[in-house]
Amino acid sequence: MGGKRAKPHAEAIAERITGECAAYRLRVINRAITRIYDEALRPYGIRIAQLNTMVVVMDSGGITPNELSQRMHMDASTVSRNVERMCQNGWLELLSLEDARSHAIHITTKGAKLLREVAPAWEEAQAATSKILGVQVMRSLWRAVDRIESAS
Repeated sequence: MGGKRAKPHAEAIAERITGECAAYRLRVINRAITRIYDEALRPYGIRIAQLNTMVVVMDSGGITPNELSQRMHMDASTVSRNVERMCQNGWLELLSLEDARSHAIHITTKGAKLLREVAPAWEEAQAATSKILGVQVMRSLWRAVDRIESAS
């Protein structure tokens, strides 16, 4: 009998979470938008997560794995795996720092060339995303990221 009471309650909770949970909604948006960018970038052999990493590295002029992890709000092991793959592709390189115990990640000439090549595809994906989400939502996303970054 106790199980019968819990079921409607659990169903109500599940319904509320799928209807109201910001994390759930953002994951749906993230997956849908990531698909748009990944499709646009597929001919170049790069995914949007990798492109985002490259532009953060380039923008920084060289960044440690820990700094990259913090800046991208990713765990260190994910950053390490992604950077390793990108180094294997020749897009990024690791350069030793003065203390020799750490290194900085830099974009390579090949990575910078790829960035220039994918720019039109990225622009198309950006326009498609803006069309789907609308200008107001895009601006809200920028403000939300700015708030998160300023709070970090």
